[in-house]
Amino acid sequence: MHNTDIKHCIATAPDGVRIAYQVSGQGPALVFCHAMANDHRMYDQHRDLFSESHTLITFDQRGSGYSDHPPFEEGPTSLYTVDKFGDDLKAVLDHLGINRATILGFSMGAVAALSFSTRWPDRVERLVLASAMASRLPQPIIDRARLVEQMLDDKGLEETYDFYFSGTLFDGLLEEGKFRELIALFREKATPQGFKGCFRVTIDRPSLVDELTLIQCPTLILVGENDKHYLAEAELLELTIPDAKKVVMTGVGHPMSIQDPNAFEVEIMAFIS
Repeated sequence: MHNTDIKHCIATAPDGVRIAYQVSGQGPALVFCHAMANDHRMYDQHRDLFSESHTLITFDQRGSGYSDHPPFEEGPTSLYTVDKFGDDLKAVLDHLGINRATILGFSMGAVAALSFSTRWPDRVERLVLASAMASRLPQPIIDRARLVEQMLDDKGLEETYDFYFSGTLFDGLLEEGKFRELIALFREKATPQGFKGCFRVTIDRPSLVDELTLIQCPTLILVGENDKHYLAEAELLELTIPDAKKVVMTGVGHPMSIQDPNAFEVEIMAFIS
């Protein structure tokens, strides 16, 4: 539980999609972008700490949590694209009248963070990319994603959530009660169209590597030592982003903030303070 007062607000993206966001604390602006099949509540356990020194802003990406879940359709008119994820983040900052912020993107959240940071680099103070990938995803992950999509169509959300979180990315966390409770919380607000839309943006998107040189701010790359698909990517990010440093966190995999929340906080605090 957190003791910090939280203000709940709604911003509207350029295409009319409403984005729910939450603000607490005071100080320099710090935005946390959430992971796939999660929502802003993945950061509840960190809110008190970061709100002491910063204005902490979390938001639900379109198709997630308390934001609008627009219909999913294929093709160029899709309401779920990399650019639209970045637009959601911009809509939140614009609604708050904030010109510059430090941005953290975790896994899917890194797509929004990169989309924003490469298009409006002058608005980013510092950037944290945690469990992030800018390249096209490795084929094993894409192949499993196809199975997840098929399951969504055949079996519905509940089984799909369990199947998604039982993948190797999540290090057997599904067996842990606390993590199961979190997933049940996220699933309550989930919809098939939102899940599919977010999934496509995360999994089936063009490479973002060519845009990485546009990032102008100091950047921290966080990766878990057990996150085998993402370790090489962290190296690529460090080499390609002009002012980047990589930190490999020991004893954790992809869901590092759940596996070792304290170490996660320590690395971020050291970088943004």
